Order: sequence, then structure tokens, then C-alpha cells
Amino acid sequence: MSTTEEATKKLDGEAVAAVPVATATAAEEGTVTASTTTDSNGNEETKTINGESEDGTSKVVAEGSSETKPKVETNNDIANPNNIIDRGNLDHTSRKVVVHNVLKYVRAKEVVKLTTKWLLGHESKFQIVKTKKPPKDNWVKVTLADESMVNPFIELINKGGENGEAMVNAKGKPLFAKRADEMFNNDKRDGLGDSNGKRKADGDDNGRDGKRMRTSDPNRVIRILSKDEVRDKITPGWRMPYEEQLNEKAKEMVNKCAKKIVKEIKGRFRTLEREYKRNQRKDTLKIYEWVDTKRAIEMEQPVPSPESYEYRNKCEFTFGYRLEEVKEEGKDGDAVMKVEEVMKVEEVAEEVEEKVTETKADADVKVEDVKVEETTAESKADDTTVKDEEMKEAQVKVVEPTTPAPTPTYKKIPAVGFLAQGWAGGVYSPHCLQNMPDWSCGLADIFNDEFLPTSSVPPYDSKSHRGVWRTVTIRCSLRTRECMVIVLHAPAKGGAGALEDGSDAIDPEVFEGEKKRLVELLTKGVIPTPKRDDYPEDHKDEKKKGRNEEEKGEGMKVTSIFFQEFDGLSNPKPDHPVQHAFGKTSLEEKLGKCTFQISPGAFFQTNTKGAEVLYNIVVSRIKEVATDPTQTLLLDVCCGTGTIGLTCLKEGVVGKMVGVDISEPAIEDAKINAKKNGYNKDDPTTCRFIASAAEKILPDTMKDIKSSKPIVAVVDPARDGLHPVVIRTLRANEGIQRLVYVSCNPTATLVRDAAMLCSPPTKKYPGRPFKPTLSQPVDMFPLTKHCEMVMTFDRMSEEEYEKYHGTTDSKV
Repeated sequence: MSTTEEATKKLDGEAVAAVPVATATAAEEGTVTASTTTDSNGNEETKTINGESEDGTSKVVAEGSSETKPKVETNNDIANPNNIIDRGNLDHTSRKVVVHNVLKYVRAKEVVKLTTKWLLGHESKFQIVKTKKPPKDNWVKVTLADESMVNPFIELINKGGENGEAMVNAKGKPLFAKRADEMFNNDKRDGLGDSNGKRKADGDDNGRDGKRMRTSDPNRVIRILSKDEVRDKITPGWRMPYEEQLNEKAKEMVNKCAKKIVKEIKGRFRTLEREYKRNQRKDTLKIYEWVDTKRAIEMEQPVPSPESYEYRNKCEFTFGYRLEEVKEEGKDGDAVMKVEEVMKVEEVAEEVEEKVTETKADADVKVEDVKVEETTAESKADDTTVKDEEMKEAQVKVVEPTTPAPTPTYKKIPAVGFLAQGWAGGVYSPHCLQNMPDWSCGLADIFNDEFLPTSSVPPYDSKSHRGVWRTVTIRCSLRTRECMVIVLHAPAKGGAGALEDGSDAIDPEVFEGEKKRLVELLTKGVIPTPKRDDYPEDHKDEKKKGRNEEEKGEGMKVTSIFFQEFDGLSNPKPDHPVQHAFGKTSLEEKLGKCTFQISPGAFFQTNTKGAEVLYNIVVSRIKEVATDPTQTLLLDVCCGTGTIGLTCLKEGVVGKMVGVDISEPAIEDAKINAKKNGYNKDDPTTCRFIASAAEKILPDTMKDIKSSKPIVAVVDPARDGLHPVVIRTLRANEGIQRLVYVSCNPTATLVRDAAMLCSPPTKKYPGRPFKPTLSQPVDMFPLTKHCEMVMTFDRMSEEEYEKYHGTTDSKV
């Protein structure tokens, strides 16, 4: 018997259906090749190739078998931009199956042989386009060529083993297959849990933020949310008094930041101890005393924001469709969407339905004639009462036929706003949100009331990747009375999902005319004062507290407008080119004693008054260690437009600074801001700004800095945190005695980075470790769950280091 025959599974005398790849013999002979790639998360993707389709899609086809071509998508298959709940043609989730209980440590090349084994005898029934196997997980994600193959493939895995049972892995454990989109839908119903039903944290152990797949749930009920429900989704803290919000954030910073950092550091100690034993090192590793104390990291009470209402200086709205319920049937030409209403069925009705199903083959059964008998429960006690006797009697329940509720019909109206219930639920006006200032709502009214209703250019649909208008970003300075508008759009020919025949493309002249009309509407006068009738009554007076007439935003005008074309699927990078359409080329903002220029792609804190509080805390932390400010150098990593560094210079706590940031527009702004605030005129070395990724330039930059000068470092990274090379460089340069970490993601990436900064030295991370000496949350985002963190790290002294490591040499 051949190898192929021996490996073939039998079920009731018939070969079990399997997923397509190729036979084992074909794999051994080299007819199946595999290319392996690794994504940013370390997951290995294997594309098994025997042939290639006309569109270049790699697929696996058994040698000699009849090829099953992927389903050709027609115009009816592609999501219509007027139907926001269709699945886009670029979303392949419905063709994916996750097979669990695969051995964890299976190499990518072995995945091809594994799937080949599953498919023996059934190669002609399936086509595997791609497989994905994370290196330390026990599952494989299989992408099939067509959705019609999914259910048979799942049945093959779950029932294709011996005696109709599931297939097994190399250790004899049963495999288990499930649709990827079904798993996601279950997770959403369970509160964004993982595949085992466990609740996911804000970020995983590696500090990466969990990302939700954008897939459609066919059973999801779409309805129009009330104003309170919109507030609950976007500003969940609006029901709490502000003091209570701060208390909740304080608890979260202790439990999800401070305690997690200590836990992470202890875990690294345990890992190093195992390595010491494995390498038979005679010295022992003692856990640091500060790590083993009851309150290893002292967490201060969050500093409140000076304003808790309408504090944002930057707002981003999404183009889409708002839903409006139609009381009567829509007329011809109306864009309507019908959503099936999910009815809650009582237990009696379910039993009736089961009874009807069982007897339907014998006779026609009417619902009202079905009698359902309740099962009797045996009494477990001797002193049975009348209630027990009643339970033993058969009860007859007659279910009256009910009239099904009418299916709601929604009219879709182009609009800008927030996605309060995901991509399928439409956009909602910002007017009901207390953190949205009047000027942002006034500009939203221009788009919703004057421009979009008469525009021939449709909004972009993120599911089908068709349409044009995508987002609008609005920046405003109440102190300088300037307002910048940036409109992101797809090309006129359409987005990534545009039809190949170009039938949904927009005429370039028409598109340019619409852009010109939008500019005219935005600049014809002052920004209108919006009617905010849906604003909470008890907050209408509080939102204006502490503001002078200039800060109320009345009489503001748009001073600059930009358009930004982007044909990608997600979001453009900060330095993506923009098209200047009107007014100034930048926005000017005053913060503390400094004045800053902000370009369209540059980062700037979204709460101006809150940023002043934040930067004052940073200044005070630096001032504590800068005994001679004129000789102290500030290393500002992820400096943006230079706000922190220039503020420190202006306050006189440092003498010079070096700023590094990946965004070229931000660095150009920083150089201008240095001159604008009186620096680099007499001494061009006072402020030095470098446009580069910190991990690429920082090692060489540190070599150029004289080691005799005292150095203080400030890092203010994006939500992804610091690159490992940056952390290694900061640790290795022991001239840096204090590090101030400003984090916008304190419960995830700060935890990861702090653990690497404070753990014992290794070959990868040499240098005496830091230890956190002060943690100060700053509430930059009232009404939301987010909070900024300023954590101060001080270098461990040589005496303390020698106590634990027995030497002052920190290079391992």
C-alpha cells in the first residue's frame, strides 16, 4: 500500500472530504512549493503554490485534480456604496477557517504537509489560498478560495476522522474547526473576548493594542441610537461627576499600570533565573528591594483638566450616512436600508416550534392546536407539598398566533460625524457630546446641511472601499482665532474597491468643482453657532465656566483649508502630502510662554490648557535634577513640533536640547518654532532637531553628545511606545540620570517599556537599570476612559547596583 493510501482516512467505507492542497507524494516530489512571510506580530504566513490564478492569487491545487476556480465576483457581489451593511469584496473573513489544537511549535514549512494530510482523497473539492500559523499558538488560519468550501471543510476537520469523529493532531488530540467570522461575532457578543470566551485587555502582553476585525454580523440589529446612547459609546464618563471620573481613572492607573509594571518586572527576574540555572552560573540574581515592596510604584491622584467640557482643539469626523427612520414606504429613488428585527422568543414558543418540526412529516399542524407538555420533576424530599403535585400534572399551553413586527426601514442621508456603533450603524452628529466645542459642531453643520445634501460625490464606504469623501479633521486655536480644515478623500477614480470598468468613477472636473464649492461654503463668513438642543440640560451652564469671551469660539473663521488624497485602505502617514486650497499654510497656537506653528500632519496635544498642566509637571521633574541648567542637555525623543523642549528652554531648566521625531513636517515646524521663540539666532546649537526614526538616529546622536554634560531625557511616544533600540540606547548611556516618560497608553506600551527600562541588565539591554520614582496621571481627556501619564525614572546608583550584582560593571 502506498504512503498516500495509508494516510487516507475512511468514514463508513468512504474517503472523508478534505481541504485542497496537494497529495503527500506530490509534496515530496517538489510539485508543491511554499513561500513564508512573517508579519509585524511575528505570525508566519505560508502561501502554498502549485498554480497561479489569472489575478495572481496563490493557491494549492492537487496534481492531476480538476481545479475549482474561485468565485468570480459580479457587480451584484460587490458591496453597493448605498448599502452600508454589505461585506466588501476585499474582506475575506467569510472564507477563513480557524483550526484549533494544532501543535504549537510547528514550522511554517510543516504547515503545508499538515494541510496536505487533511486533504488526502479530497483535493478536488477544496482550494487553500493561504495559511497562517503564529509561532506560539495552537491554531492555524486557513483561507479558502470560495466561501462555499468553508462549511464542508469544517465538517471534514470536525467529523472526518475515524468513526466519524474529529481529525487528530500528532499527539492524538482532536482538532476543532470553526468559521473565523463566527468566532468574531461570538466574541463581540461576549464583550470583545478572545477565541476562548475570555475578555481581552486593553492591550496584549507585548503592549500592542488589540484590533477588532471589521466584519459584518448578519444577526446584528441595526437601530438608531438615542443621544444618551451615543454619549455612552463615545464619552462613557458623562454620567459621572468629574471627581468620580478622576477616582475611576486613579484606580485604573494603579491596577492596570503600576501593578502590571511590577508584575512584568518580576516575570523578567524569573526568566533570568531560569537562564542562570540553564547556563550553570554560580552567581545568584536577587530581586530588587523596591520591586518587592508592597507599593513598589507610588501613584499620585490624577491632575484634573482645567476644562472638563468642550476642551478639544482638534476634532476628526467621518464621512458616511446617517440613518433616518421612514414611517411609510420609501418612494422610488430613495436610498433605504431594511434590517431584520431579532425577536425574543419565549420558551413555550420554542417548544411549539420543535413540536411542529417533529410532526410536520406526518400531518399539517397548526400552531394554535399544538399542546406542549411540561416535563415532570421528581420530588427529592419526603415532605412534598401541593406544589410538587401540580408540577407532576401535565400543563397545556395554547400559543396564540402573533403578528410579526414590521421591519423598520431607514433612509440614508450623507453626513459627517462619529461612528457610535461601528461602520454599519451610520454616523452620528457631534452636537450631543460635551467634549465637542461649538465651532466643531458649526463646521459639521456646514457639511451636513449645505454641502453633502447637494453633492454628487458620494462618501467613502470603508467596507467596500468605494466612494470618495473619507474624513475631515478640524484644528482650532481660540487664542489666536485660527481654524484649519483638512479633508481626506479617495481619488476621483475611486478607492481600492472601485469597479474595474470605471463606472463608479467621478469626473475630475466635477470633483474639482465640488472641492471649490466646499471651500466657498467654509469661508463665506464666520463659523455658524450651532443649535445644541440635545446637549444635557444640567451641563449647559457648566461648559462655559472659566472662559472669557475670546475662548467661547464666537466669531471664528476658517483660516486654512487642505485636501489630502489617499488611495490606501487605512489611514495616511503624518507626512503624507496635502494640497493647500485656501488661506495660511499652518496654524498658530499659544501654549504657556511659547508660540507654536502647527502643520497639517504635525502632532499637537488635543487639550491646550491640559497640555500646559502636563508640560509644567515635566518642567518640574527636570528642574529637580538640573543643578546647573545652563550646562544641562535635554534629549527630547518623539519631540513633535518641539513643544516640550522649547517649553523647558523657556522656563530655564535646561541650556540646550536635541529633538528627534519621525515626522518631517513636525521637525520643520520645530525649527521654525525655535526661531519664533527666540532661539538659534545667536547660537545655532541651542536647539537641534532631527527628522528620522529614533531607533535609526539615536545611537549615533548619543555618540556625538559629550559625556561630561549632564543629560535629562524626555520621551513622548505615540501609542505604539518606544522601539527596543531606543530603550537599549537610553539604558546603555549612563550619563542619562533621569528619564521622564510621557505616555498616552499607560496601561499597555508604558508597562512593556517600563519593564525593559527597570529589569536587570542583559546583553540586549546593558547598563544600570532605571527605577520609577514618581507617577503622575494627568487627565487630558475628561468624559472618556483615557488618561495621560508622566512617569519619572531615575538611574540606579552604582552602590545599589553593586549590592545586587556584586560589580559596578553593568555590561553583561
